[in-house]
Amino acid sequence: MFVGAVTGVFGLSVALLLLYLVRKDHLHVSHGLWWTIAILLFATLGFAPSIFDQLAHHLGVNYAPVLGISLAIGALVIKALMSDLESTKLKVSQQRLIQKVSLLEADLQELSEKPPIDD
Repeated sequence: MFVGAVTGVFGLSVALLLLYLVRKDHLHVSHGLWWTIAILLFATLGFAPSIFDQLAHHLGVNYAPVLGISLAIGALVIKALMSDLESTKLKVSQQRLIQKVSLLEADLQELSEKPPIDD
């Protein structure tokens, strides 16, 4: 009984924290679906951890916490990959903006015949 209450409070606390962060735009909205799934999982598993045990049993996992650890590692790898993809996209965008600004500065200097802007 006590363990169920602790996991329920923990799951609900994490779910409420994630919900608060999404609502206050501290977590990017484009990832809202994934955070919503995480919120639902934390709340569900917090109040009904036996669901996870049954899922592990149906998948043939003898020790249920191993399934949780494996899923957590998989989620972290996917999150790292998504972060790298986003970082690469931002770097390419930044490089293109730098090139555009350089071209505009060259055109401005050519038209105004003023000395170049020193940074």
